[in-house]
Amino acid sequence: MNVIVMFGGFLVVFSLLFYSLIAFTPLRTILIPDFSSYESRENARKARLTADSLTAVLKSQEHYFGDLKIILSGGNPITAIPDSIPKKAEGIDLNYNVSEIDQAVRNELQTTPNNYTPQLTKIPEAGYLLFPPVAGSISSNFEPQFGKKGVYWTSVKNEAVKSVLDGTIISSSYTVSDGNTVLIQHPNNMVSAYKNLAVLLKQNGESVKAGEGIGWVSENANGQGQFYFEIWKNSVPVDPKTYYAN
Repeated sequence: MNVIVMFGGFLVVFSLLFYSLIAFTPLRTILIPDFSSYESRENARKARLTADSLTAVLKSQEHYFGDLKIILSGGNPITAIPDSIPKKAEGIDLNYNVSEIDQAVRNELQTTPNNYTPQLTKIPEAGYLLFPPVAGSISSNFEPQFGKKGVYWTSVKNEAVKSVLDGTIISSSYTVSDGNTVLIQHPNNMVSAYKNLAVLLKQNGESVKAGEGIGWVSENANGQGQFYFEIWKNSVPVDPKTYYAN
C-alpha cells in the first residue's frame, strides 16, 4: 500500500515538474507543434505594422516626387494621395502637404515667365521669336565650319530646361557623346536639340507645348550650369541666335 502511495506521489510530482518544464521554458516552442509565444506573436504584429507603414511612406514619397516632376514640367500637381495608399496606416500621416522646397520651386516657376518677356521693339533675324529654353544667356558662338552646330546656354544648375516651340519628343535618351539628350520635332520641318542635360523629364512620343519643361540644366567642369542647344531647319543646323532678340 505504501509503495502504491509513494508511486502515485512520484507521478504527481513528475507531472508537475514536466508541466512546469514545458509551460515556462523555451522547450514549449519545440515540443508543441505550431506553438508561438506571446513575444513572438507581438513581434510579428509589430513587424506587419512596420511593413505597412513603410509601404505607406514609400507611396507618399512617390506621390511627392511625381508632383515635383509635374511642377518642373510646368503642369499642375496632383492634389490627392493615390487610393492605393492605406487610409488607416497606423502612425502615418498620409495627407499630402506642400514642403518648403516644393513651395519654393512653385514660386520660382510662377515668376519665371517674367524673365521671358519678348523684346518686341527688336525683331530677331529669323523674323519671329522662339521661347527661350532656359532663364539664362547664350555663352558661345555658332560656328558650323568648326563643328559647332549649336550654342551653349548658361544658367543655374538644375534650372528647368523648356521646349522652345510646340512639338513632339522624337528622342529622349542618354548618348555617350552628348549625355542626356532631348530632340523635339516642331512644325515647318524644324527640330530643336537639348544636350548634356542633368535630368530627362519626357519620353519618346510625348507632345509638349512651348515653355513646357523637358529636363534640368547640368553642371560643367567649372561648376557652372550649362547645356548645349541646337536648331535644325530642313535638316540643316542654323544659328539659334537668329531666333532671339538679344
